[in-house]
Amino acid sequence: MTGVRAGAVRGGLVFLAGVCAVPAAVILLWPAEFHTLRWVNLGMPYNPHLLLDYGAKNLAVAVSLGGAAVSMHPAFVRTALAAYAAWAVAHLLIHLRYRAHFAAHASAADANLLVAVLGVAALLPLALLALTFSRGPSNGR
Repeated sequence: MTGVRAGAVRGGLVFLAGVCAVPAAVILLWPAEFHTLRWVNLGMPYNPHLLLDYGAKNLAVAVSLGGAAVSMHPAFVRTALAAYAAWAVAHLLIHLRYRAHFAAHASAADANLLVAVLGVAALLPLALLALTFSRGPSNGR
């Protein structure tokens, strides 16, 4: 993979790494404060162990995505994107399941916005993954 596609994939990997690294840092440094965000707690009790595990998972995924962006080895890039996509699709489905619960604790508009953002978050790694397989004049294969 070379040229514009490689640049788009690398940029997407760096973006997704940041999307994971920023909340990981906030969660690992200030888990109770992160939990107070209304789109996080959904009126549920605070569980520091679970939240810290989630922060650590985000950090691990950020490392994987960042490593893929540096190496740009196709197998590494595809694995990192597939792992992120698996999580992002599951995350979207979870929030679709709890949409009404979220709307009751925030608003229907906030719940719809969250589902839309999570939908984009699920489609982005899939689109980047597709770019790693596409053939065209930029890679000559």
